[in-house]
Amino acid sequence: MTNADLNKLCMEKSDPMLKAVMRCKHDVLLHMQTSWSKSNPGRRFWSCPYYGSKNCKFFRWRDKEEVDLRSKFILPKLVNKIKELEEEVLRRQTQINEQVINNNNGVRSIGRSFCVF
Repeated sequence: MTNADLNKLCMEKSDPMLKAVMRCKHDVLLHMQTSWSKSNPGRRFWSCPYYGSKNCKFFRWRDKEEVDLRSKFILPKLVNKIKELEEEVLRRQTQINEQVINNNNGVRSIGRSFCVF
């Protein structure tokens, strides 16, 4: 799951700040993002895509609210678990693709042994 997908999950359709128009000195329309860092999980913000380069320092939190301690503890663990599961899916897909290629090349796996036809 990408950060963009996680951002969409955290957005409430009724949030009036979703309609706020934010631009930096580059006149780039900024989209609200969600922080997934350990220190600010779930906090929303705007930043210039050139933040840290091209001398742009535009960064603004959506609000001053603090994230509760439980969320600070749980959210990073959930994000890490999602990443682990996505990596596992990728590993399994790679294994399946290798088996298909081997089967198409006349190699069939039977248990832990291989037979060549």
